[in-house]
Amino acid sequence: MTDPQSKAPFVNGATRLFPILGDPIAQVKSPAGISGEFHALGHNALCVPMHVRPADFDTVVRGLKATVNCDGFILTVPHKLRALPHVEKPSPRASRVGAVNIVRRESGNVWAGDMLDGVGFVGAARKAGFEPKGKRALVFGAGGAGSAIIDALAEAGAVAITIVDLDTVKANDVASRLGKAHSHCQFTVGAAVAEGHDLIANASPTGMAPDTSMPAQFGKLDPNIVVADVVTAPEITPLLAHAKACGCRISTGVQMYQAQAAMIAGYLIPEKARV
Repeated sequence: MTDPQSKAPFVNGATRLFPILGDPIAQVKSPAGISGEFHALGHNALCVPMHVRPADFDTVVRGLKATVNCDGFILTVPHKLRALPHVEKPSPRASRVGAVNIVRRESGNVWAGDMLDGVGFVGAARKAGFEPKGKRALVFGAGGAGSAIIDALAEAGAVAITIVDLDTVKANDVASRLGKAHSHCQFTVGAAVAEGHDLIANASPTGMAPDTSMPAQFGKLDPNIVVADVVTAPEITPLLAHAKACGCRISTGVQMYQAQAAMIAGYLIPEKARV
């Protein structure tokens, strides 16, 4: 909905709310972008940022589900895994991954959820020139985003994925669980070695400002390797800066978000609610 004097969305008593929950939250690009997508669909809705600490997450979600003009919410770090128990109707990929990044209210006050991080990541990587089919990937991070990216790469035809995470128990669980769903792909919990991989993906918070580190100390990278990062602030992370200096093609967290923004808005706003 727009102000008669402007083409920008505005807020009134009928505005539907879709918060994005994270800790931290200042780095997210979603509020403006998703609100713009709602506007493009002709729906009077806003995406608003909410800084929610992990200890308060369950209480906040219960409150949102009880808020009549809240029709859904979006999850970012570190809440994607802990949100799944709040969903009565997860998508198949959310069930495989064990996490959601979008949740919506459906008929009968049933809450459904999906995980689009992996789909957005693969879409952005393809625009950077990386086609997963037959390729080998090195992925840092076995959390919600990392699991979704690993799942999406395997679904798109990757034949081998090496998972690197400080929590090896969690990494082995992801490898075992997704290995059952994607028997054509070899999942290994291993070391941060670039050689033998076609893609390096950082799906951890490493490199998010003010952190200036990389997930691993790489030397000269083969310029044929595509390097991707889920971090959005800064857009060019230390890892991506190093990759560019080595002549590699890169895919940024902002591009990953842009690849899924329309999908998120389309999922949250049911067809019958659009103008």
